[in-house]
Amino acid sequence: MLPCRSGRVRTCLRGATAWQVGRAIFISLVIFAIGSTALGQGKGHKRKKQQAEEKEQQKKEDTVPLPIGHEAKGLVLPDYDLRGILANRFVAGIAKRLDDNHLQMRNLKMTTYNEQKPDLQIDMSDSVLDLKTRIISSQQRSTVRRSDFEIAGDRMEFDTMKKQGTMWGNVKMTITGQSELMPKGSQDKP
Repeated sequence: MLPCRSGRVRTCLRGATAWQVGRAIFISLVIFAIGSTALGQGKGHKRKKQQAEEKEQQKKEDTVPLPIGHEAKGLVLPDYDLRGILANRFVAGIAKRLDDNHLQMRNLKMTTYNEQKPDLQIDMSDSVLDLKTRIISSQQRSTVRRSDFEIAGDRMEFDTMKKQGTMWGNVKMTITGQSELMPKGSQDKP
């Protein structure tokens, strides 16, 4: 089939066979599909992805089944990541919703999970969870335990998304798995 120089498709397709017309339509559809897919991956796609993540975060904020100003005893809150895998579990003796973005928890026992296995056990006597940033902070003495260490401090801030925290004031750490930390050759020497 010769290219249509006049710009009029009807005159170009006049002498073409049905197979050639079908082929031209098929190629046009493939080009259109590829072009629309490539265009969908631009800035609009990033914006849609960001909006989807914000909606997911909003759903997480709304999953706290506690009205503002009310207290609940024995509140258990599972916290899932974006993939739907359990990331943290909060067990509070008493929980109180302070406002839209903050949840106060007393006698909190928080467990973080790493690949569906418990990783850290965090105990806080009085703490506040920011539901937007997912940072939990405590102005009271807090303790973090893992199989190989225990650390305690007067104040603590912990990012539940990144699983990183900071402790201040009278921090004391006890390492229990020292043999695993030592190089192989130094264990034999006195």
